[in-house]
Amino acid sequence: MRAYDFWEETGTADSGPYPIATLSLRTNNRPDSPELQMLFKSGMPVEQQLAIAERVLAGVQRWRDNIAEAADRKRTTEDELAAAREEIARLKAERDGGDA
Repeated sequence: MRAYDFWEETGTADSGPYPIATLSLRTNNRPDSPELQMLFKSGMPVEQQLAIAERVLAGVQRWRDNIAEAADRKRTTEDELAAAREEIARLKAERDGGDA
């Protein structure tokens, strides 16, 4: 199965407790929002469930870390651009003050 939807700010990730241990993802909080609900097969050993949950967690952590790195790069670029603009303005003011 392959399905696509777009996350919105109101998207949620919820989980249910063991022994059912569901994982539910909704892209927004509207009642008609698509929902992906993952469950384990009945009788799957808890240690196997834990191993799967650890793999899912690692994948989500990598996803989050990549987004965080992109945000940091964007902030750094914006900060450097702002600093360059300030320096240009300072140099222009210095030049204009020196000509008078």
